[in-house]
Amino acid sequence: MISNKKILILGGAGFIGTALTKRLYKDNEIVIADKCNFEKSSLKLAGLSNEASIKKVVLDATDYESTINLGEDFDYIIHATAILGIHKVVEKSILTIDTNYTSCKYALELARRQKNLKKFLSFSTSEVYGRNIDMASEEKDMTVGQANEARWCYAASKILSEHLINAYNREHGVPTVIIRPFNVFGENRVGSNAMSAFLFRAMLNEPITVDGNGEQIRTWCHIEDFVSGLLNALESNTSGEVYNIGNPNNSISILDLAKLIKKITDSKSEINISGVYVPDVKNRTLSIEKAKRDLGYEPSIGLEDGIEKMYLWAKKLDEDRIRELYE
Repeated sequence: MISNKKILILGGAGFIGTALTKRLYKDNEIVIADKCNFEKSSLKLAGLSNEASIKKVVLDATDYESTINLGEDFDYIIHATAILGIHKVVEKSILTIDTNYTSCKYALELARRQKNLKKFLSFSTSEVYGRNIDMASEEKDMTVGQANEARWCYAASKILSEHLINAYNREHGVPTVIIRPFNVFGENRVGSNAMSAFLFRAMLNEPITVDGNGEQIRTWCHIEDFVSGLLNALESNTSGEVYNIGNPNNSISILDLAKLIKKITDSKSEINISGVYVPDVKNRTLSIEKAKRDLGYEPSIGLEDGIEKMYLWAKKLDEDRIRELYE
């Protein structure tokens, strides 16, 4: 395990940054740099916002001077800054592209100034494989949909960021690793996403709306398994590599996911299929053979078990807080 290290997590008050912090803060010095409202963040929700070993810095990661002046003594830098949520990506496409790419560039500039950096880890997206991919492997070409379909600007910005990360690895020797997440879910997530929306609406016995025809396939990974993969990547000797991190055993259609959540929560919610076409990923499953081989990554939490863990956590929240989390 990583211990006695100084770790910077840019965008660290979010869902993934919080889960990673939860696993690291007792044995390390953690710096969370984020411009979000910390009082409404995943970090606060997880009860970590007042821990002495966690330093919080209000920072816009697209501001060069602020980012570059964070220091030169970090052992690990995790770049988790991004615009998330398909609706926000569509409505704020310029902001999405600028935030995702610019924050990555400045984080890399910071990384190459470190005295003893062991790893720079950044997140890409499974959407770099396009709208229809079965058993996605890192050797496959990256592809995105049409430029006039706004949802693909997120993936496009991540593809460009991947090229930039690899360039810094080649030209400046920054020890990099890129993670492509596949539908991560779990406790302490804030913001709009299918899993949270379905679960919270089911708990409130409100109608659950499934986009399109509901046949879209997703492969879900519980946050605990995902963070284990991140830690393996941070501790590994690999550099200049990209890895899929997810759980290939947890593939399910969006409609069947809604039905499963309704069953687990014993909900009275109606499930409505919108039937409205929106640009979407039709099929997204993955191979983790490379992560198994290089990182020893072995996810173990099944879909039902993961949803039940999230449900047990969510039952501790009051109704107003539940609505805040997914709306």
